[in-house]
Amino acid sequence: MASNQQQQPTEDMDSIQCVEVTSQVIMKITRNCQDELDKQLDPHVSGVLLGLINENKRVLEVTHCFPLMNSDTDESMEINREHMLEMERSLRSVNIDYQQVGFYQSTYLNTHCDRNFLDSVFDYLEEMNEAIAIIYDPLKTKLGHLSLRAFKLSSAAFNLYKAEKDFTAEMLRDNMVTYENLFQEIPVVVKNSSLTNVLLCELGHVQDTTSYFTLPTSSYLEKSMQLLLGGLDEINQDLLKINKYQKSVYKKQTDMMKYIQDRKEENDRMIREGLKPLPEEDVNELFKDPAPVGRLESLLSANRITSHCDMIEEHVKSGIGKLYLADSFMS
Repeated sequence: MASNQQQQPTEDMDSIQCVEVTSQVIMKITRNCQDELDKQLDPHVSGVLLGLINENKRVLEVTHCFPLMNSDTDESMEINREHMLEMERSLRSVNIDYQQVGFYQSTYLNTHCDRNFLDSVFDYLEEMNEAIAIIYDPLKTKLGHLSLRAFKLSSAAFNLYKAEKDFTAEMLRDNMVTYENLFQEIPVVVKNSSLTNVLLCELGHVQDTTSYFTLPTSSYLEKSMQLLLGGLDEINQDLLKINKYQKSVYKKQTDMMKYIQDRKEENDRMIREGLKPLPEEDVNELFKDPAPVGRLESLLSANRITSHCDMIEEHVKSGIGKLYLADSFMS
């Protein structure tokens, strides 16, 4: 949930060009996720991001964060609201940034792009013009690659979702919204203090270079392929719904034309017999249009499939290079 301060989004929603995250915030996010895994609770954690917006540099600086409990019920949502207000008052009293700038959420293998995530991003953007969502993937981070990505709704998608919660094909075409520009990804920069940078330089000299020759794990690729196949199955189910809708539209038009033709022939016969013709009727009232198929779920599924493909390409690309390198050494 966002702050109570209402700020209507303007046309310059895409003014933020970069997100700076302190290493302290990253450690808190990773620790929150690890604690939930150790307790064998829900591994999908979320929390609030605090910071400020540097309008001159067009940078959103994330300097603090705190976790929230899963808000599946009304009671938990109310507890989260009270917790957020209490945290804001406490941080303000000790002169720490308390302005909400978005939320963070953990995900596994880029499965975050769903209806709940879209609703959360939209709610925050309604309250704060430049709110973002930071997605953290603990599984990919465990393999040695820090996975921290920042997203926000594009201006076109925000305005469309504000007007209608479910998209039709005509709405997507008129507003030029596709799965590629549904979300806008913003570059994330990790900001460290000078002492932290010195420590990282020292650790870099003692790093084990043999880790560069470690081949990617097959389980990671296998899970990614399973999710990719699941996304393709969802797209196929949506295509079946669209085909069924098109058949319903064609049947409605065929029945309507047949009714009009039969009505015309009946009136012509009654006129020839000197009888009063049948009164005109509104054909559209007799033949209702079938309910259009919403395209929002298809849009989200296509977005997830693209993320899985990019992730598999990145994962396999490094593995193929290491295989060629190992083969050259062996030969």
